[in-house]
Amino acid sequence: MPAAPTFSRLLLGYEPNGLFLAILILLVALYIKGVVTLARRGDKWPLHRTIFFAIGISVADFAVNGGLGVYSHVAFSFHMVAHMALATLAPIGIALGAPITLALRALPSGREPQERGLRGFLLAIVQSRYSRFFTNPIVAMLVFDGSMFALYFTDLFSWLMRYHFGHFFMEMHFFIAGFLFFAAIIGIDPIPNKLPFIARIVVIFAAMSIHAFFSVSLMSSGTLVDGGYFASIARPWWPDLLADQKAGAAFGWAFGEVPILLALAATFVQWVRSDTREAQRIERSAER
Repeated sequence: MPAAPTFSRLLLGYEPNGLFLAILILLVALYIKGVVTLARRGDKWPLHRTIFFAIGISVADFAVNGGLGVYSHVAFSFHMVAHMALATLAPIGIALGAPITLALRALPSGREPQERGLRGFLLAIVQSRYSRFFTNPIVAMLVFDGSMFALYFTDLFSWLMRYHFGHFFMEMHFFIAGFLFFAAIIGIDPIPNKLPFIARIVVIFAAMSIHAFFSVSLMSSGTLVDGGYFASIARPWWPDLLADQKAGAAFGWAFGEVPILLALAATFVQWVRSDTREAQRIERSAER
């Protein structure tokens, strides 16, 4: 049981989850390898994409291994903030880092026309029917928001919190579900099912509404959703578990809406840039 949370303990605390940390290190190593491969070939990779990716990985590391991750095991409020960081902020950074685009540019093609190669193998995965299904923005939104109701309003949350693999499963689910949603909405990668910008904005507003409804439902609940888990660990500080749960719901509402608003702003920016590029293309065509 960690001591009562303070700003310094949250900021400087670190208790690595070995498996999750290994996954993050692997992702960073592959990304760096891709950037170096392009540089050796004489191709440039935008610096801002690397920065976005680094921010996303750093947020995920802090939410799982840093001080926030440490307290997420013992307090519902910190658990909810870590959940939102893993499902929103970290995936936004990684999606804007365009890792799939980097991989498609850096991976080698087959040595012969009939040989698929690593690049062809990744392209086949991206264009597969499974990818088309899960990257559909509506499906991604239902997984992103619907899983919160399935997790916190059933006995599943209580069961998963009692086991290390259960907590790891939740973290990976938040991380992957968030990436699928934001990659489908604001991602640069060439995933299928790219909706028109106006449709993406509608999906974003729908996601905000569902998330707000979830948070209000959790704040209004008079019963604990943890099934007695937090009471069983006998936390010596913040003894009012229901108040902690309501605070977590409020934090989750506020913390979850801000990244979605950032995604909305990013969608508007991408829309304007797309229209500008299209206008330039039409102008060049007219001049020719």
